Amino acid sequence: MELVSVSPTYRFMQRISYALSGIYSSRLNPIYYLGAITVFLLVIDVISGIYLFFFYDVDPKGAYQSVEAISSSFLGSLMRGVHRYSSDGLILFAVLHMLHMILTDRFRMFRWVAWVSGVGTLLIFIVIGLSGYLLVWDERAQLTGLLTAKFFSVVPIFGHALMSAFLGTDVKNLGGLFRILLFGHIAVTILLVFTLWVHVMRISRPRLFPPKYLMILLTIYTVAVALIFPAKSDPPADLGKIPFGMSLDWFYLTGFPLFKVLPLSLNWAAFLGFFGLLTLFPWLIKGRRNPPARVIEEKCEGCKQCFEDCPYEAIYMRRVSPKEEKAFVIEDKCAGCGICIASCNYNANVIDTVPYTSMIGEIASESPELVVFRCPFSSEVEEGPGIKVYTLPCVGAVNTVWMKEMLKHTRGVMLVSCDGPDCYFREGVEWTEERFLRKRRPKLLRSLEGGRIRIVEAPSVVSVDREVEKFLSYLRSAEEFPKDVGIVSKGKLNPILAPIVLFVPFLTFYPLTTHRIDFYPTDKSIAVITFKYRSSPVRKAKSSYSKLKHMQAMQNVAIERSPVELSFYVDGKKVLKKVYNPRGLRKDSSIYVYEEFLLTPGEHTFKLTLRETAHPEKVRSIELRRKLEPTTSLALSYQEERGFFVIGE
Repeated sequence: MELVSVSPTYRFMQRISYALSGIYSSRLNPIYYLGAITVFLLVIDVISGIYLFFFYDVDPKGAYQSVEAISSSFLGSLMRGVHRYSSDGLILFAVLHMLHMILTDRFRMFRWVAWVSGVGTLLIFIVIGLSGYLLVWDERAQLTGLLTAKFFSVVPIFGHALMSAFLGTDVKNLGGLFRILLFGHIAVTILLVFTLWVHVMRISRPRLFPPKYLMILLTIYTVAVALIFPAKSDPPADLGKIPFGMSLDWFYLTGFPLFKVLPLSLNWAAFLGFFGLLTLFPWLIKGRRNPPARVIEEKCEGCKQCFEDCPYEAIYMRRVSPKEEKAFVIEDKCAGCGICIASCNYNANVIDTVPYTSMIGEIASESPELVVFRCPFSSEVEEGPGIKVYTLPCVGAVNTVWMKEMLKHTRGVMLVSCDGPDCYFREGVEWTEERFLRKRRPKLLRSLEGGRIRIVEAPSVVSVDREVEKFLSYLRSAEEFPKDVGIVSKGKLNPILAPIVLFVPFLTFYPLTTHRIDFYPTDKSIAVITFKYRSSPVRKAKSSYSKLKHMQAMQNVAIERSPVELSFYVDGKKVLKKVYNPRGLRKDSSIYVYEEFLLTPGEHTFKLTLRETAHPEKVRSIELRRKLEPTTSLALSYQEERGFFVIGE
């Protein structure tokens, strides 16, 4: 029966990861802990964020000053830097984790829940990062908010309302938005606990944190970058003008440059297409799946070892009598790894890809010098004179109980596995080594000579021919064998190179968060119309909405308001004539207007006229002349008591 095998992309990743194992050892290789590193950086991010929250002023009038006050102290500056760079780090390692899962084919079939929840978690990370940048309320925050509001303006429920919050005079509207952003920032962070739980809920014993050595390095590097490159704000936001550019954080604002080249509709298409493709990815690429395991109920003794060992919680215990439990397999969850086969002393767990009876028969009849068990993701071993090779779905399927019978007919047994934590089925290598080292049930019998058994961690991109020859030579020449099984792995940490290699990604954080990019042509000026207008009623309710006296309106309530027509002339040329409808299902709410016009710098005349279509006699207008310099803006707004006016004058 054909097994799931290693793909070209998996081999590519194995070359990279095995090279890193030569620096970190297989047990500390950061590429095997990308998801755990993301979670650890998230913890650092949350802790530093809680500290900053205590000193932050949620009022937009004082937000920027409070952030600068935080940055003025050593500890505040440090915590702000740690908060920023740990945020960037978690995005970087989350994306690397996702790429690793794609290239190593760990996203389809029984892993689809983890994949889809991972895509959702990445989206939540981005939302948290965006809201965090807005709360600083500098020019980057203002322009980020304005561009994000433009993006959402395509959705009718938002329209121009959000854009008006980031440029204009309605500070109350902005203050309300700030409160929503702050508490949303906190609430969505709490939501991450749920999405991360979903992400790992079908995984037994998930690696939530990397090894202590990596956690120490990650903490040191985050603090070091925060000290060397303190997080700084752009100039303070000004509601009276548009920032032409900002310092772009490429980790969170990656898609924002598309606003310069694509219309909003295509930006939505790109956004929905990208994340939609990611979400559906597990079903777009077909793949082979190993057959599921089965439990022979009559043989099961209810020891629970297979239940404890299953990496994907595909086995559960069911009570079949008042005093007896039996193991059962959930086929949809089963990865077909065969690890449960090696968990059972009673041959109650079976799987078609691990034909124990026929293997024992062949070994007994052929009596090879060496029996080799390997998985499809490990180094290939060719059969030859005296060498019998079996490819199983995972070396974790090799039961220690078999060794008593096998060693009667062969000099030795070799298990060729993946590179430690890189096991395709997560825990196959770990459980195998613990069983053969007599640390986990079912343990290798004490009476057996463990020296006749060798475990070699070698991915498919390396050769084990030399190890096979060495082991055969050892088996032929040794007069007696030790009790312990030998394990060959890349287990040596390079104390110089290991810290340097992991520090390289952290060096990218500062340049990739301070790179300035312009979103408007710097040789142009901008005229902006931004205001909130409450038009006259067209229809009013004749009676109160509630029978309760304290909830009854004291006067007639408008149930529909007039649309308005806006005309805008620049140097006598009409550049805008548009009708705006009141918001709300009944069209009874205020009208929000936001329009931008790129102009050639110089002196211009402007005329703006607003007319209520249902009441043509109600007209508001303004005429003025202004000289505009490059990268400057003229913002026109409206208030009932002032009429039209220039913001900032």
